[in-house]
Amino acid sequence: MEFRILNTTTNINDALLDVRKAYRLLADYQQRILELLGFIREELNADYYHQLTRNRLPRNMQGLDVSNNGGQRFLPFNDISVLWLRNTGQEDPVHYHQKNDLLIDVWVRSDTGNGEDHETVESAEQSRSELRIFFFLCVTPQERQYNWYSQVWAKTYYPTLGEVAICDDNPGYLTYGEAICLSTLTDAPSTLEAIKGLRERASIKLGQAI
Repeated sequence: MEFRILNTTTNINDALLDVRKAYRLLADYQQRILELLGFIREELNADYYHQLTRNRLPRNMQGLDVSNNGGQRFLPFNDISVLWLRNTGQEDPVHYHQKNDLLIDVWVRSDTGNGEDHETVESAEQSRSELRIFFFLCVTPQERQYNWYSQVWAKTYYPTLGEVAICDDNPGYLTYGEAICLSTLTDAPSTLEAIKGLRERASIKLGQAI
């Protein structure tokens, strides 16, 4: 079996140095994103609920050497969705929803050109880095136990950005989302301004203060 540790014409030692730098840069970037998410969650007055890692760590490494996406599966933070809840204080907000309760999905879309979710594959230069924030609003509560993740979020396709849609199979719920470029979220003031604008637009679209 013929293989190369890196597909590069660069000197191998220089290439491995770039890899070491990339790992450290990635760790720092992810830490900054975690802090950004915490800041936004507090601003939206929401509570942590769940997360979805689209690149799931493999159970073992068997067969990964002949897989074309083995390396990507070791990047679980890439394209992660973090789910938060904002409710009216009921005892079990995960399963018993009240009118105007929210599930908020923040999709960390660090590379929009990686082909995820059937989107167009683009070069790193053409791609973008953004947060996609979706609001799932309870308009007509169910009169029974109803799970936010498995019965609402997991059964709903993302709407077209900037447009309101009725949640699939859940006519009592509406969803709306926008993308915010990460390059505009450089500090607390810029992030507050971006979230303020998002909330204002979402409130108008959904007919409810977000």
